[in-house]
Amino acid sequence: MNKPLAPSPWPDFRCMALRHLLAASCLAALAACGGGGGGSGGGPNATVAVQQLGAVKVTAQDSYGALLPGVTVQGTSGTVYTDAQGVALVATASPDATETVSLSLANFVTTSVPVTSTSGHVNDVAVTLERIASPAGGSLTSRSGTAPSVDATGRQLSFEVELIIVDGNSQPIPNLTLQDFALLPCTPDASTAGNDCIGGASTAPGAGEAVDVAYTPVSAQPDTLAWIPGATPVPFAVALLLDQSGSIASTDPTGARIYSTKAFLKGLGANDWALLAAFAGAPGALITSAPLTLYAPFRDRAEASAAYFPTLDTLATQIGGNTPLYASVDSLRQQMATPTSAAAAPAGLAKAIVVFTDGADTSCGSPAACRTSRQQTIDGALQDGTRLFTIGLSSTVDIAALGELANKTGGAFLYAQDTQQLLSLYGSVGALASLSQPTYRLHWTVTAAAAGAFQSGQSLLGHVQVKVGQSSFNVPFVVGIP
Repeated sequence: MNKPLAPSPWPDFRCMALRHLLAASCLAALAACGGGGGGSGGGPNATVAVQQLGAVKVTAQDSYGALLPGVTVQGTSGTVYTDAQGVALVATASPDATETVSLSLANFVTTSVPVTSTSGHVNDVAVTLERIASPAGGSLTSRSGTAPSVDATGRQLSFEVELIIVDGNSQPIPNLTLQDFALLPCTPDASTAGNDCIGGASTAPGAGEAVDVAYTPVSAQPDTLAWIPGATPVPFAVALLLDQSGSIASTDPTGARIYSTKAFLKGLGANDWALLAAFAGAPGALITSAPLTLYAPFRDRAEASAAYFPTLDTLATQIGGNTPLYASVDSLRQQMATPTSAAAAPAGLAKAIVVFTDGADTSCGSPAACRTSRQQTIDGALQDGTRLFTIGLSSTVDIAALGELANKTGGAFLYAQDTQQLLSLYGSVGALASLSQPTYRLHWTVTAAAAGAFQSGQSLLGHVQVKVGQSSFNVPFVVGIP
C-alpha cells in the first residue's frame, strides 16, 4: 500500500536539516531553493545554509516522462515522498557527499541510484521507474463455426471459447497444455447486483436477467485444445476511448491506462491510424466536453505517438463523474462513420473502438433498460462494421456487458485484475485489431444445477484459471447461447 503524500518534501528535509544549522537559516535556504535546481541565492544566511547542507532534488518519472507523485525515497538520512510534481528533496549525510537512495512505488520496479550533493547548490537527479507488467488474458467468440449446444433437458451446455494469453511483454505465450487451463465452477452470489453464472433475457415477465443457476464443468480441464495462429496483419483505424469517471482515481492511481495508451500509439503499424477520446458523465465530470471528448482527428503512425502524449498527460487529473458507457460508444461510433465529422475514420481500413473502463454503465437505468441500450450499441456497431474491443480493469467491471459488446461485434474482451496486467493487455490490442493475434481454442461441457437452466438468448458467464509457470490468473469469458 502506498504511503500518504506529505504536503511537500520540504518539511521532511527541514527536520533532517536541523542537525546542521539553525532552523531559521534552513528555512531561508529552502525558500530560496524552491523547486528548482540551480544556485542557492536568498542572501548570506541562505548561502551559508546550502553550503553546510548536502541536498539533492530527485524527480521521479515513468518511461514516457510522466511525473510520479507518492514515490517513497529512502536514503541514509531518512525517508521522504515525491510531491504532486514528482519531486522530493533529499538530504545527504554531509556536503559534497555521494550516497545511494532507493525509490519505490506500488506496481513499479524499485530502483536504487547514487546521488551527489554539492556545497552551494541543490543538484537535480531525474530517475526513471519502470512499470511492472504481468501475464494476462482475454476472450473472444470461437471462430471455428461450432456453435454452443444444449442437451434436451436444458441442463448441459457444450461450447468453445478462444483465449488470448500474453506475457508481461504483451507477447503470445505458446506451448500451454490442457493441464494449464481449468474452468472454474460457478455458484451465484446473493450479494452481487447482477448474475454470476447465467445472464441474459429472462423468461420471467418483467425481469431483466435470467434466473441465475449454479453450474460445474464435467471436467475442469478442456476436452480439446488448439493453438490458432494469427492471420496476416491488416491495417486498421482504431479509436481509443478512456474511462475518466471518478472511480478511476482508486483503480488506476498511477495512470497505467495513460502509459499503456502511449505504448499502444508507439506500436502502431506503418499503415494504422488512431483517434483518442475520453468519456465521463455529469455531475462531476472534469473532461473538456462531457460526456464525450474527442481529440480529433485520426492520426497516422508518424503523428500519433507524439501528438497525443500531452493530451494524455492532462487526463491524469481530469477524473470525475459517472460512467455513460453505451451512450459514449454510440456517439463515438457515429462520428467515426460520418464522412464530414472531424473524427471520421480513414476510408478503406478495418474500424475498431477500444473501450477502457473500470466499472459498469451507470447512466442506462434499470437492468432491462441497460440491456436494451447495450443491444442498440451492438446493433449500431454491426451496421457500421465497427468491432468493439473492451478492456476491463478491476473486479467491479460488468463482465457480461463487456463480453457481449466484444463478442457480438467480432472484437475481444480483455480483463485486467490490476494495472500490472493492464500494461500487458494494451500491448496486444494492435495485434487483435489487425487480426494477427494467436489464440487458444478450448472446448468444455458444463452441467447446471437445474433442468432448463440454459435457454436460447441467454449467456454463460465463466472464468478460466490459466497457469503460466509458477503463477496463475483468471480470464473471464461470455458465451452466448443460440
